Amino acid sequence: MNTISKTKLSPAELQRKYHQNLVFNYAEYPTCDHWDYNFRSEDYKKSLVEWLKKNPNEKIFFYVHIPFCEQLCWFCTCSKFITKSYEPVKAYLPYLHKEIDMLFQLLNENDIKLNVGTVFFGGGSPTILNREDLKFLVNKLKQSFNWSNVEDFTVEIDPRRVDADRLLYNHRECGANRLSFGMQDFDENVQRRVNRIQPFEMFDKILTKEVRDAYETIAFDLLVGQPGQTKETMRKTCDQIIELKPTKVQTSLLAYKPWIAKAQIRMVEEGPLPDFMERKELLDVINEKLEKAGYLRVAFESYALPTDPMIEAKKQGKVHYGAAGTQRGGRVNFVGVGSSTKGNLGDEYYSQNAYSLDVYKKCIDKGIFPTHRGMKLSKDDKIRQHATQQLRTYWKIDYEDFKKRFGIDCKSYFKNEIESLSEMEKDGLVEIKENEIIVTKIGWDFAQFITNHFDVYDPPSKSYSERLATIEKAKQAQAKSIEYFKSL
Repeated sequence: MNTISKTKLSPAELQRKYHQNLVFNYAEYPTCDHWDYNFRSEDYKKSLVEWLKKNPNEKIFFYVHIPFCEQLCWFCTCSKFITKSYEPVKAYLPYLHKEIDMLFQLLNENDIKLNVGTVFFGGGSPTILNREDLKFLVNKLKQSFNWSNVEDFTVEIDPRRVDADRLLYNHRECGANRLSFGMQDFDENVQRRVNRIQPFEMFDKILTKEVRDAYETIAFDLLVGQPGQTKETMRKTCDQIIELKPTKVQTSLLAYKPWIAKAQIRMVEEGPLPDFMERKELLDVINEKLEKAGYLRVAFESYALPTDPMIEAKKQGKVHYGAAGTQRGGRVNFVGVGSSTKGNLGDEYYSQNAYSLDVYKKCIDKGIFPTHRGMKLSKDDKIRQHATQQLRTYWKIDYEDFKKRFGIDCKSYFKNEIESLSEMEKDGLVEIKENEIIVTKIGWDFAQFITNHFDVYDPPSKSYSERLATIEKAKQAQAKSIEYFKSL
């Protein structure tokens, strides 16, 4: 196929040609709308023990969810609860502690030691925890597994709620060595329209030399598609990012889902969001600015300075994308605690805790894990899960790699998918060679669309209405699941 002549479409023409109204980020494959809502506590326990018994030395990514924020950002689709009071947080923590106890009691009963390599506190916003409660939680985990094996400990940061002294406390007293800021954008008008005011000067003030020396990685999240974003505002935001010099920048595309996050409607009160063409222009600005400033593109949505550990991990083939973004350490074997947190045991199982705090607490009170959906992957799921990771992170599918891992001949196994990429090859987005499929640099921003060709659940041939029907079916299954938990 690589003999086919390339067309010369502009970036705008390519974006118009391949745009889809519903885009999957493939943090998981199959995507969570296809998981089983009858996968619950006993299934989770069985899968956890079974997998860890088979993989005793695999590194674990341990995630702790703190589902509270003090103020609602209108773009947010995360699972969170807004509170100005600390009382709901105080009421949640004993349940979180008990879930941790339940988890490690189960593991101890089965003579399993968790080999945790990464700890990640996310939210909501773990910044809401006071110093004492954060330290207590960290110490609880230190008593539960061998903390000396932990290489990365991240606490997500809301810069509006901390000062430099608090960041140093998190490092010195709790051992955090990685910061992840919800930066999102520096333009004042954009910040106002999403209800998140956090000027450049705020970051500049708290990122002191002492803080920078303490943390190995300082990551900024940059959200693309917010109201008021233009090429001009994005250029200025990128210049300010470059001035602050985080070691890592992680972009993401705003997911407009007002049926899930009703406050998102507030974002369009003064005009529409950037459309899919304008988003591509914003991505082009980011690519150009960060590349000129010395950042290297690690994956579809991630950039890092050459000094960041992510670059060496990429060279070693030990970068993976999951629910917490692009992380180093190879495959993310994801074990989590807290409401709504997801689990990912190798390429075998997925699971997720209930979103509802009432359901979460009720399950913990009854001594059962608050698992409300999950999935055991088939061999085909595993093969395609690996394909999604390779395409969006390493920009290729290496046929020999798949033969060694799964015993398949890619040319035969992916015959239909390879043929379906012929148009993208003509347009220069991919190169189909004798032993591999390569995503070209032009194709990097189209990685999700390319990856979609390997998705048998929601392939490109599936219409927007059919995809929405899948989401609606999942919503109905979730409602039934909630009724089940209420009946306990």
